[in-house]
Amino acid sequence: MFNDSSLVARDGVTSGNHLDTPVRDVMRSGVIVIADDASVQDAQRALVAHGVHSVLVLDHGAGEAHGWITTRGLLPWAEREVGLACAREAVSEPAITIEPSASVRSALETMERACASRLLVARHHSGLPEGVVSDSDLLRFIAH
Repeated sequence: MFNDSSLVARDGVTSGNHLDTPVRDVMRSGVIVIADDASVQDAQRALVAHGVHSVLVLDHGAGEAHGWITTRGLLPWAEREVGLACAREAVSEPAITIEPSASVRSALETMERACASRLLVARHHSGLPEGVVSDSDLLRFIAH
């Protein structure tokens, strides 16, 4: 879906080479994580304290990603008892992983295919998160 002809530079010349840029050059380093058995209230506090739009929920024992708690996903929790609910209950988006060496084009395609607004950037062989790339990060990159 995202081929070189999908972007046209200001001078009218097709420009797609920048879509071959590795995701590691666009991602935000580091990932805010929370254990799945932490409370939803803890997740809210983490989002606010770090000024981010999502936190990654990890399985307390295995360290595997359950998915993302997002600011938008927490809005329906406004009238619920967030201190008693576990973070895993508030996951609203799956954790989809992309390699740091993957292209921006690949990230765009992956997001579109998965209807995701962010991707976890990690080397599949180690599984350790290196960062996150969001739809806003990609838009900022392609708009320049």
